[in-house]
Amino acid sequence: MAERNIRELAVLAMAGAFIAGAAHAAPQQALNKSVTVSFSITVPARGSDGSTQANPRAVTRTYYISSQGRVFARADRRVGKMQDRLEKGPGETNMRIAGNSMVGVIVFPSGAMQIAINFDPSFSSCSARAIVGAESGKPIVYKGLDGKTYTQTGPAQVSGVACSVSAGNAFAS
Repeated sequence: MAERNIRELAVLAMAGAFIAGAAHAAPQQALNKSVTVSFSITVPARGSDGSTQANPRAVTRTYYISSQGRVFARADRRVGKMQDRLEKGPGETNMRIAGNSMVGVIVFPSGAMQIAINFDPSFSSCSARAIVGAESGKPIVYKGLDGKTYTQTGPAQVSGVACSVSAGNAFAS
């Protein structure tokens, strides 16, 4: 199963690179829309200090596709009482829109996660997939919310992937 996910991640990463390299404009139906993808990810791991952890991380990623087709992103992550938020503007996020899909790769110190979002023709609903994997024979290495570096010791699991679309800018207050 993990080997299949790694192969899928490699294929999807190549597709993402192809999409990123192509000059695609966001379809008119996608403009001025906010997309929210949420999921839980668990990567059993050993910390740089020798500690172990296998707590699920709740992740919510929000994307706003502006009226000019530029993608803004916000990532909210939570593990227990620890949480953080990271925001990126156009040019800082690698999310790319092609046709009725939006794809991006989040790179870890070792390994990566790909988020692929598929929209209905009117961009009023979506489905998403999040895949995490690493190079064959190498563990995933990531930085925890506590600032420690963690090295994977067991299979990574992504669950509860949900996707929604709303009109307007989710970041406007």
